[in-house]
Amino acid sequence: MRPTLPRSSGMPGGKAYSLWWGDQTGMKQKGVVTYGTKLAAISPYQTKAAPHFLRSYLFNGYRRLSGEILFFGIPIALGYGVYTWAKGYDEWQNSKAGHLALGGEHHE
Repeated sequence: MRPTLPRSSGMPGGKAYSLWWGDQTGMKQKGVVTYGTKLAAISPYQTKAAPHFLRSYLFNGYRRLSGEILFFGIPIALGYGVYTWAKGYDEWQNSKAGHLALGGEHHE
């Protein structure tokens, strides 16, 4: 039995397009832009993944949210109305006028 060569153990050969992880010595791949060092490569599809995302969000996001306002606006308004009513009623119940109106006595 002959020993395996550590240099070529499991690595693809010279004619393989897909090289070993991190190997920079192969064929130049089409469509890959490198900046500065060869270690950082960015695909042309990633360089402009969201070129105008803020402007498009303002218009498209407003359009989408305005269509959904009934589904989240009404429950939020109803919940806020119940909350303010309950808070005011609780303050009135714990006041001197509330104690006297409910037939109880006021403790100071």
